[in-house]
Amino acid sequence: MTPLTRRRFLFAASAGLASLRAATSGAPPLFEEIPPEASGIRWVHDNASSPEHYLPETMGPGCAFVDYDNDGWMDLYLVNSGPCDFYAPKTPIRNALYKNNRDGTFTDVTEQARVPGGTFGMGVAVGDYDNDGFPDLFVTAYGRPILYRNNHDGTFTDVSEKAGLGAKAFEGHWSTSAVWFDFDNDGRLDLFVCSFVDYGETSHFSCGDNKLGRKFYCIPRVFRPKRRRHVHRGGARHGHREGAREGARRGGHRHQ
Repeated sequence: MTPLTRRRFLFAASAGLASLRAATSGAPPLFEEIPPEASGIRWVHDNASSPEHYLPETMGPGCAFVDYDNDGWMDLYLVNSGPCDFYAPKTPIRNALYKNNRDGTFTDVTEQARVPGGTFGMGVAVGDYDNDGFPDLFVTAYGRPILYRNNHDGTFTDVSEKAGLGAKAFEGHWSTSAVWFDFDNDGRLDLFVCSFVDYGETSHFSCGDNKLGRKFYCIPRVFRPKRRRHVHRGGARHGHREGAREGARRGGHRHQ
């Protein structure tokens, strides 16, 4: 029996892939790109690119498919950057909520729904945190995150401060991703928020050869990590009575 060497294995694998491509060459594609002219989705992400190469510029936008009006059709929420300590947009930019028209097209209803963002957004987590049957939105950000409560009429209300999720609760935290889950099985959704690095509140570390005046994006490991945030929802309809608390740390978890 001829031994199976690395070269023989790679040769056999390549031959198998070639046969598979030949067998499926006439099959229709699994996905089709729908242009903005056909879908109605004309939103464009602004990453705030600058010669200073600030680290948040490297982050891609978050998005979520969510049936915000409970009509049985998935709508689309897209997260954009925005004003912050190092970026002042020349023209207004915002997040976008696109309503599904049930015919393969979408309509921008951001202003009507009152979910424009306004911070340097990162991502979005969808969950019915108040158990009213309508999905709510938690938008993570470099800066203040936003909790949008669904009003059941196609609009949302920013209840971040009332829910204990305002600027003070996340001071010094750069929230990137988040998830709603009922960690204590009490029937109410709790919130786990991932923080990125300690990017500084008054100044930002720069990478590159300063003698030549060149700056580059730093790799995350040159910064100190930040603790995650675990928020335990209390009994109030709009609030998290226990507020924002420290979540996971290296070597274990604590829920306080």
